[in-house]
Amino acid sequence: MPQSPSQPKVVTPLWRRRVRYPAGNARLREGFVTRHDRISGTVIVLDDYNGSFWRGPDTDVEVIV
Repeated sequence: MPQSPSQPKVVTPLWRRRVRYPAGNARLREGFVTRHDRISGTVIVLDDYNGSFWRGPDTDVEVIV
């Protein structure tokens, strides 16, 4: 029986997704992704509590919805 080719990894865009992200001092904040560069793996998150922006790697965010 022939083996099926492995499926390529699909990177889902995070734009407009609600996420948790590290905000320093070992705490997590929540916000919305306003920009996601899939090539560099960078996201910009708008904090929904104080309106500040956080920039960091997309591997550091956790999708809520």
